[in-house]
Amino acid sequence: MNLYIAGRMAAVIKEATCKLGVSRIRREARKPGSGFWPKGGPRPEQPASAPRGVASP
Repeated sequence: MNLYIAGRMAAVIKEATCKLGVSRIRREARKPGSGFWPKGGPRPEQPASAPRGVASP
């Protein structure tokens, strides 16, 4: 999905995201183990010969 947000709306979204991140870090510092990280499902297996995403020059 291609989405582009600019201007004041982008600034509002960015500010909310930053505040949320800082508040989560502060809460984790006050109460260790309080953070929640969702677990992902099983990943599809890739063959060993599959190319990697990053190649060194």
